[in-house]
Amino acid sequence: MRTGVSYMGHHRPRYIHVDLTEMKELGCDDVLLAAQEVDFIHFTGKIQFVPKIAKDIGLRPIAIFWGVLNLFGGGRSSQFLLENPEGFQKAKDGSHRAAGCFVNPVCVNQIQKMIDRIAELGFEGYFIDEPTPLKNCYCKACQAQFKEWYKADLLFSKDDSLIEKFRKRCVVNYVLKISEYCQKNHPKLETFCCVMPRDKAVWGEISEINGLTNIGTDIYWVNDKNPVEEMIPMVREIAALCKEKKKKHHEWLQCWDVRKGQEDRILGQGQILVNEKPDGLYIWAWQGQIGTYETCDDPNLAWEKAARILRMAKGLN
Repeated sequence: MRTGVSYMGHHRPRYIHVDLTEMKELGCDDVLLAAQEVDFIHFTGKIQFVPKIAKDIGLRPIAIFWGVLNLFGGGRSSQFLLENPEGFQKAKDGSHRAAGCFVNPVCVNQIQKMIDRIAELGFEGYFIDEPTPLKNCYCKACQAQFKEWYKADLLFSKDDSLIEKFRKRCVVNYVLKISEYCQKNHPKLETFCCVMPRDKAVWGEISEINGLTNIGTDIYWVNDKNPVEEMIPMVREIAALCKEKKKKHHEWLQCWDVRKGQEDRILGQGQILVNEKPDGLYIWAWQGQIGTYETCDDPNLAWEKAARILRMAKGLN
């Protein structure tokens, strides 16, 4: 079982080296850099130094685009959309929505350029992170795609089931485009995709994408009341899909935004994931995501629990 941690990172190599060395001491195999758009423009040391330092230490560097296009996880602050407003989503009434649209070729092209950059810098994997249906986008790209697929007008369609089908199909189509792009242009990149539990309706179709090598989900229940044992069928469902389609299987464990008093649920969920033996077990995020708006109430305690799981996965406890 490979283990790793998502990492908000730093632009100065001395601090990157300290953090990655500690990850290696916990038995980690991978560091998953949460790279924002600003890291490609202003704080470039973050993406520039992580790959070499990681490899020197013995970690595999993987890139996740965090908050890019104001989509895909947190950290949403898109300079690209400010400079390319045609990439924004549009509501049905034509009003502006704050996030980009992954159906729009302008946005897809930007993601592909960023993938080119991380491949050039020496990252060994790319994570398509939490693609989810854009339920309220009626931009020109969405309208054109709906017309091409269904010979109908998205703006005036009354067929809610068809629209829902369209939204899900757009997710699968996006993952297909990106994974095929990676396979064609950067075949050495391992291409991951994490699909949230709420989007399990597309797990099957995504598992069939040839260019995708690694699939998983993130059951972030630490702050919920669900008995942790109830996650087991979900983990086994996606594991079975991966086995059938010959994909690697990963799972994420929550160590972000953990509310005070809930820290032991990190251990409860983590022990289940270790027992289920996915190919990869990843923690979001390094040191309880301290210093961000998604930090845990007690990041030190939360991280202590998460670190125990990392050691347990490697038999280091």
